[in-house]
Amino acid sequence: MNPARTRLAMLATALGALGSCADPPPAASAPTLRYVGSSTIANFLRDAEPTYGRARFVLDTEPESAGGELAILDGSADLAGVAGRPRAETLEKGIVATQIGQDAIAVVVNQANPLKGLTGAQLKEIFTGRVRNWKELGGQDLDIRPFVVAPSSATRNIFRSAVLGESQYAYCEEVRPDAAILSKVEADPGAIGTISFSFLGSCRQVTPVSVNGQEASPSNSRYPIVRPLYLLSWPSRGRAAEFVSWTSSPEARSILLQRFALPVEASNTK
Repeated sequence: MNPARTRLAMLATALGALGSCADPPPAASAPTLRYVGSSTIANFLRDAEPTYGRARFVLDTEPESAGGELAILDGSADLAGVAGRPRAETLEKGIVATQIGQDAIAVVVNQANPLKGLTGAQLKEIFTGRVRNWKELGGQDLDIRPFVVAPSSATRNIFRSAVLGESQYAYCEEVRPDAAILSKVEADPGAIGTISFSFLGSCRQVTPVSVNGQEASPSNSRYPIVRPLYLLSWPSRGRAAEFVSWTSSPEARSILLQRFALPVEASNTK
């Protein structure tokens, strides 16, 4: 063989070997954790996933909180989220409920609405259909269009309990998923809706109104519509339990504070 060709072949072989040594081995894919439940809590999981780095979350928020409890019970979810207090029957099965934060349910109106605050009594009149025009509340001569989330969403049930009492929603349009409330209110000058404070972010097209003179904020203990946020898990599912444990770490709480408030007393309930 031509000596020059031999040297070139040897050099190519050496460079090939060097290249194969320099290439990093393919990264092992992170394990998957299936989450079912509250779309509010799913906001935290999306925020936390890049920092946590030890699992990839597959999120199913369509069933909301009610569906999350069912999914964790039948074993089809590794983690479930409940934006409110879990049912006693769920916990009696051995599921661990860990409070990770506190949320506020904001009442939002179109940015063109001149009213910046409402009382609990006025909200009750709006969402039960007793008041149908903003003029009756000191606003514009404009029909009120109330929007509510689906019955499976804890947002709907907790707002009803806190504001409507034993009364029922009336003349309200149901919206799915929860986040679509924002686009509905943005598009309609007469609109009003209820949604987790965590969805507001930098949205400037809707205005959260004060309730009974209190600004909507998860950290405002005097705001009348707040709720705890819980992750549900089986203690036997190690990867899920590991993530739940991580939620009490300083880095997790820093992420949580971007949307929520820390729980007054972080606790595990069995």
